[in-house]
Amino acid sequence: MPMAAADRLSALPDSVLLQVLSFLPAGVAARTSALSRRWRGLWLQADAINLDTGSYGRYDDHDGRMKGRWLFRDAIAAVTAGGRRCPVRKLSVRVSSSNHMDYCEDVMRTSPGMDAVLAAPATRRLEELRLVLRADFSWRCGYELPITRRLLPCAASLRVLELAGCALGPAPAAAAFVRLDMLSLTLCSSSPENLQAVLDAAPCLATLFLDNLSFTEEEEEEEEEEEELGCCGSWYEAMRKRRLLLRCPRSVAAVTLLRCHDTDGLDLDAPGVRFLRYEGYLDHFPFTSASGMPANLEHAELRFCAADGTCRNPPSSEEAQPPHAMFWESIGSFSRLRFLKLKLLDINDIAVHPEQEATFLKQFPDLKFLKLKGSYENDKRGAAVAIANFLHCCPALQEVRLKFKIHGDPDASPKVIIHLSEGRKAQLGLEKSMELLKRLKSETSTYACYGVHDDDRCCDDVDLSALQARSFPCLETRLRKIRLKFELEDFNCFEVKIAKFLVENAVVLETMQVHDGDQRVCDHIHRKLAIWRAGSSNSKIDIVGEKVKTRSLFQFEVIDLCPKTLKAFASQQGIKVFS
Repeated sequence: MPMAAADRLSALPDSVLLQVLSFLPAGVAARTSALSRRWRGLWLQADAINLDTGSYGRYDDHDGRMKGRWLFRDAIAAVTAGGRRCPVRKLSVRVSSSNHMDYCEDVMRTSPGMDAVLAAPATRRLEELRLVLRADFSWRCGYELPITRRLLPCAASLRVLELAGCALGPAPAAAAFVRLDMLSLTLCSSSPENLQAVLDAAPCLATLFLDNLSFTEEEEEEEEEEEELGCCGSWYEAMRKRRLLLRCPRSVAAVTLLRCHDTDGLDLDAPGVRFLRYEGYLDHFPFTSASGMPANLEHAELRFCAADGTCRNPPSSEEAQPPHAMFWESIGSFSRLRFLKLKLLDINDIAVHPEQEATFLKQFPDLKFLKLKGSYENDKRGAAVAIANFLHCCPALQEVRLKFKIHGDPDASPKVIIHLSEGRKAQLGLEKSMELLKRLKSETSTYACYGVHDDDRCCDDVDLSALQARSFPCLETRLRKIRLKFELEDFNCFEVKIAKFLVENAVVLETMQVHDGDQRVCDHIHRKLAIWRAGSSNSKIDIVGEKVKTRSLFQFEVIDLCPKTLKAFASQQGIKVFS
């Protein structure tokens, strides 16, 4: 008889096994006791409990009460087990529904419920609490997490509080979250007063994460608001016109604010912030002169929405400043920035032309990394001006990444995929391959790919005077790495001209990466870069292009298609085809 396989898993040390158990749902972790004597009671030494309705199969009762009973049965068993040897440090609860949030709310309100789990002695020193409520057809539910000392005894020991899909309950007046280091609210709802109370109660908070946070009014204020507005209005309409202010502890160093559009702006008073990630309207930028600018901000990742885009509740101000004025007034105040990622729908919006530079432009003397993404619509000159603005204002710049698209959002969803029959795919592939073969044979195509004098045929409408009219200190002494990404339309397009300018003028450049779409080798520009660099007096650089599909100039690889007709055509043209 063959020998039984050795139990290598049980031979691992307890610390490793406990780490494995910390990722299992509570019910599954308890059942590991049946594996062997080595595993008996081991799960009671784990300091993490995971509760997930998905671990009870795909069966969905219509109101969620069945899964709620199963979920909290295992939860109470895990936290009250007699043999538990260590307190619970991490508690994760995930409730998901393929329908609406009412299902998640029914699960959370099932007896004994979340209150009984948090009141157990084993969870009184809880350090990490994660509660995620998700539904396919709605975002938020009416379940409210109580955060008072009586209903949340672990408040004083919590270091991490992550909530998604629920409401934030009233907070105590006195400081309760004395150890809280990170607060994360995703698709949650809260009144401004409740959230401010939590921030006031967390003197050591370092990270604040707000994603799609919806603000509500207190019940009494809501009734008064409805009486004032009458039957035609609501507190929600009033909230959309309010600009709120949140005061953060001085300990907050990292802030993420994503798509919080239920108000007319959310200002932050956070003087100690060094990291900022923001997605929303430029008009709603969270730091203003009124709220106070963080003096030590070093890392910023900004994505600005357009009023006619996917972001809801556009700015209500009818006398707003021009976009370039708002941008440089806000972002220009962060003089200690070292890292900047910026995404715009239209790069031209932030361009400052020479006659206005003295009024709006601000210096970023310490900025070393810049990533700029956006479209330039029909104004190529404006895009060139915006790039020149950054090169001028960032004398210490070491790495630049540019991603362009002629129209629309550079990160928009791809077009709908059309499913074709195998016969149609073969026909289209054959037509494309024969066209490429003709182009490879054409002397004109060869000249366009590798001719040295193709720059003499440049389009006259590409105006780079903003870049060519001055010198930039970063190009002369600092810039070492450039990355460009765009879809190549022709060899004289705006992006190619930008690449040519940078590769010729960046004196200490070491690496140039160009990703110009999915073309054959003769349709890429990376071989031109070497010619342009050699034409300048600067040193050689490493040039990185797309992974090309062609082996050499006249060697052509056909992918998934090599019919006899194609081989015959290639033979007539004197071109060798590899299958």
